Amino acid sequence: MEKRVEIIKEFVGKNKIFTATFIKKDGTTRVMNCQLGVKKHLKGGEQKFNPIEKNLLTVFDMQKGEYRMINISTLQELKAHGEIVEFSEGI
Repeated sequence: MEKRVEIIKEFVGKNKIFTATFIKKDGTTRVMNCQLGVKKHLKGGEQKFNPIEKNLLTVFDMQKGEYRMINISTLQELKAHGEIVEFSEGI
């Protein structure tokens, strides 16, 4: 999973909008326009766990205006800067 995190951060960059396609917990596919590093909507306090340790990526959902978690292991595709990165099971 560390390799996926590195790819995500390098590909997207901080504060860049991107589209992520992943499988939700209920088994459905979700396509989300999101952004990394958004701090504007934080309400204070600290997260009680490190999301990366649980294979989760905290993003800001641009359509809903709320924070969401993406399961890194079910991430299928990223789109940003006019480019696409597809994830296979080996990565």
